[in-house]
Amino acid sequence: MYPEKAISALPEKSVTALAAELLDVMGASVLDVGCGPGAFTCFLAECGADMSGIDPNEDRLEKAALLAREDSYEIDFRVGVAEDLPFEDDTFDIVAFSNSLHHVPVGVIPKALEEAARVLGDDGLLYVMEPIPSGGYFEVCQPMNDETDVRTIAYEALGVICKGPFEALSETFASTPKRYRNFDDFREKSLARNPQRTELFEQHQAEIAARFDKLAEEAVGGFILAAAVRVNLLRKVG
Repeated sequence: MYPEKAISALPEKSVTALAAELLDVMGASVLDVGCGPGAFTCFLAECGADMSGIDPNEDRLEKAALLAREDSYEIDFRVGVAEDLPFEDDTFDIVAFSNSLHHVPVGVIPKALEEAARVLGDDGLLYVMEPIPSGGYFEVCQPMNDETDVRTIAYEALGVICKGPFEALSETFASTPKRYRNFDDFREKSLARNPQRTELFEQHQAEIAARFDKLAEEAVGGFILAAAVRVNLLRKVG
């Protein structure tokens, strides 16, 4: 679940650069599960994939559809949940969970992975990118959003399915540092991504600010918080 090297020693790569490095999506049918406002979905479409995306939140899907239209991508966006995918068997070459598997309700994560296997064709690929629950960024956010347990459960579920419908191909770690002008910039960006956390942020602001002061490293133009992601690539077997 954690890299052997310190986060600062990992190669620095963006989430999109990692996907481009690990996946050949040209001409492939790809499902982005938990696609949110569609940035990752549209990136894969730009790379030549035949994209579909699902998300339980209609507002996020509207934003995703707008982004796709602005870039002239034809993407099949649907309201749906990971544990009950609205697609037929053997539909996709690749199913991607990009920072979304740990958001699936804990009790149905195994079902969500079974659904991924169902909609994948033979030798289809499962791509799971998850943030590492350590590093400066995680620790600063922890008072209002401690996801250690859910990220651990999501990772352990991947180990279970490797004994069943999938085999593990690779596990890749990368540094994804977060850059901010100052603490106010951190607050603004954090709440822009998750407005529902405003009350929690206000309740814990003193502790969050203290952690920011302790963990943020000075850099040109502001500060950096260390962060990292892990990508597990698996293949459907049997």
